[in-house]
Amino acid sequence: MNDTNDIFNAAFSRQYDASSERLKDISNNLHTLLSLLLRDLPEDAHVLCVGVGTGTEIIRLANQHPGWRFTGIDPSPDMLSVCQEKLELEGLNDRCTLIEGHVIDVPEQDKFDAALCLLVAHFIQHPQRGGIYQHIADRLKPAGQLISAEIAGDMEAPEFDGQLRNWVALQQAYTQRQRDIAEVKAELNQRLLLLPPRQTEALLREAGFASATPFFQSLLIHGWQAIKP
Repeated sequence: MNDTNDIFNAAFSRQYDASSERLKDISNNLHTLLSLLLRDLPEDAHVLCVGVGTGTEIIRLANQHPGWRFTGIDPSPDMLSVCQEKLELEGLNDRCTLIEGHVIDVPEQDKFDAALCLLVAHFIQHPQRGGIYQHIADRLKPAGQLISAEIAGDMEAPEFDGQLRNWVALQQAYTQRQRDIAEVKAELNQRLLLLPPRQTEALLREAGFASATPFFQSLLIHGWQAIKP
């Protein structure tokens, strides 16, 4: 995985939740479906949160499921610092373990009932995603599930510019700031690697997941539920 600490630095981490608030309608929809997909986990489930960021997913799920435990992994010490503070305020420290690093740094003997990888994979600037899906699969119990969401799209497809115009319109609606489509496309090329959704599904199957079922799309944000055999 590429090093994103230059993006997720202290200043960015402190205002991350506020900036994410503009996408709360999309986020709330995604998290509602997330809870639905995880409904059959055991009462003492152990959940791995990849790219845990400021801990939004942990806090939502921990408050809904008082018996669940969580391990959060993130390469940014600044994001983890904000996450730790929020967990302390929520009284969740005893149920959460935070690790600075990447999935490969999570001990493989720790087997999880489920894993979340939300809006993370598109930062990995490699067509094979650096093996992240394989590393996650290796740490799941049999029949464990991965819920993954990422910004995805075929930037070479003729219809992509139309999709991008809608994406830019969404940003402008929330920020009240005009954005140039060419500028946004250049930013995507510089900071992210968007893969066509079908390629992400192929990578999930190659990592050993028995299925990779789409369950969510909001413009360029796509979500999948992948089940380990």
